[in-house]
Amino acid sequence: MKVIFLQDVKNKGKRGQIKEVPDGYANNFLIKNKKAVYASPENISRLNGQQKLEEKKAAELLEQAKHIKNKLESKNTVLKFSEHVGPDGRLNGSVTSKDIADQLKKQYGISVDKRKLDLTQPIKTVGLHEVSAKLHQQVTSKIKVSIAQI
Repeated sequence: MKVIFLQDVKNKGKRGQIKEVPDGYANNFLIKNKKAVYASPENISRLNGQQKLEEKKAAELLEQAKHIKNKLESKNTVLKFSEHVGPDGRLNGSVTSKDIADQLKKQYGISVDKRKLDLTQPIKTVGLHEVSAKLHQQVTSKIKVSIAQI
């Protein structure tokens, strides 16, 4: 019997796949537990429609990420921080990924999730720093961060 998987089933099929499975397994487990539906022409066309919709959403997200990358890598986009500096030339506090995300929103109106910023350790020195941001699976960007002394 041919079924369309609605969920991933270990060693049997992935979500959206159409596969031939034994009748008993299909009726007694997959369909009963709503892990699959019969592969009728109506269900196949619904599946194709859902896949096209998902592809369209993915393309929109990619385009949006490219647009944000262009804004971030513009020569005019430099995040500015003014921090107190100790006698050894290091910041009294630090600049974290949350601070960078907040300043991006405040200074340029760009929303970037702090978890997408690749900052292994908080910035603790004065000067110009580059922080990479993974905006999408295929799009990464560099953010210029300038830290000045008060």
